[in-house]
Amino acid sequence: MRRALAAVGLVATAGCASSPAPIPVYAPPLGINQVLEGPIESAPGHSLIVGDLNMPAGAAIPRHYHYGEEFLYVLGGSATVSRAGMADVVLEPGKGLRIAPGVVHWGKAGPQGVRAVSSWVKDDTKPLREAVGD
Repeated sequence: MRRALAAVGLVATAGCASSPAPIPVYAPPLGINQVLEGPIESAPGHSLIVGDLNMPAGAAIPRHYHYGEEFLYVLGGSATVSRAGMADVVLEPGKGLRIAPGVVHWGKAGPQGVRAVSSWVKDDTKPLREAVGD
């Protein structure tokens, strides 16, 4: 019994050891930085594009749409995403959103800015995004 309690004590104190240093994270320039693009072999004529979003507080992303899906995942800060005909969505760290093809959308970085990863499925015969006036 004493050995069992001693083992439990060792396991419990091991969890209290100091945490390792955080992993250093790349800090891209402000804006939407394309970091990857490549063909999708299972969907000929389409590519996957990945962007690293590093937007300062209050930065706006103008109204636009894509011919393919967009997937957005927030790592830090926050952002409000607006979509035509839908309620605004506030995304905070750990939250994501899929935006369907053709949906007009726009956004704004939160009060601390936003750091996010965005992925787009692109039809290779069309531009990545189409601007839409107000």
